[in-house]
Amino acid sequence: MCIGIPMQVVEVDDMFAWCEGRGLRERLNTLLLEELSPGDWVYATLGQAREILTAQRADEINLALDGLAAALQGETNLDSYFPSISTASMMPNIASGTPVKSELTS
Repeated sequence: MCIGIPMQVVEVDDMFAWCEGRGLRERLNTLLLEELSPGDWVYATLGQAREILTAQRADEINLALDGLAAALQGETNLDSYFPSISTASMMPNIASGTPVKSELTS
């Protein structure tokens, strides 16, 4: 499985754009998107810009990726990384084995 990351467009070059995000700088293929400008945010995976993001959505994804990294380091209090999902509200479902339906999956 691949995880995409938000990247900000720095320079547009025909069908490609130089983008930066999460400490990386990458030349992305932009054929799937409308016209881009420096400062725009895109969702990038496998060398492709897949979707244009708002700055707010890019921040939300980056926060979730930070939460994933924290979980991999053993942190267990992850609520601050996922403000739209309350772990406490999920606990009854988790205890009963009922699948959790959140606003992210609806």
